[in-house]
Amino acid sequence: MTKAWILLIGLAAQSPMAFDASGHAFQQPVTVCDVDLNVLKGELRRLSWAPNGESLHIQTHDPRNGDLYDYIVDLGNHEISHAFGEPAWAAEYWQRKSSLIAPGLPTLRLEVTENNRRTKPTPFSGGFANGGGQTLDPRNPVDAYENELTLRFEGEEIGNWINGAPMAGDTFGWGPDGSGALVFTDKSGHVTVIDQEKRKVTIPGIKDAVFPAWSIDGTRVVWLQKLGRKKYRLMHAVLH
Repeated sequence: MTKAWILLIGLAAQSPMAFDASGHAFQQPVTVCDVDLNVLKGELRRLSWAPNGESLHIQTHDPRNGDLYDYIVDLGNHEISHAFGEPAWAAEYWQRKSSLIAPGLPTLRLEVTENNRRTKPTPFSGGFANGGGQTLDPRNPVDAYENELTLRFEGEEIGNWINGAPMAGDTFGWGPDGSGALVFTDKSGHVTVIDQEKRKVTIPGIKDAVFPAWSIDGTRVVWLQKLGRKKYRLMHAVLH
């Protein structure tokens, strides 16, 4: 056997196999802790796994002044503590999580489509200033413009923003390197893992979820579940 064949066999043995979602299921989700943005300040921006799988990083931001706030969640004692800036591992995880290219599979990319369309909303006539009621005035339509951006994975929609500021990573997160799979939330906030063949496994009973994040070892998924205005619950589920 030539050295070239030995090298190819060695590389094949080291290459991770593609992920098959149909062969997996989620255990019952559990609560990690509640996240109250009235206490933590700002708006959600990032959710990242530590390399050892023992803690998470949450980052929020204040849109008024651009200030960032960083927090660490200990998965052992379920406590949130302040962090002095974003850890290097969190920034690396988020860059990988939110990339348009699958980690370990450079030929697998998310599809991005943008649609700018003109709409003609009908303005109101009358008004409160002159004591009249506000009624539709079909004689005076006004042009307006709507921007829609959509992310798709193998044709499956995994993110959609209309006249908003899209932020890659808030609706999806890649799985382990070379798996060719990701976790995403749909418009109803259901949490789903999908593979390259569009096979899926969905966590039952979950809705209003955002920022899904898959652990580096591929065994666990976390997300933030919206409870009310500025209040979330950090949830955790084991994938087996």
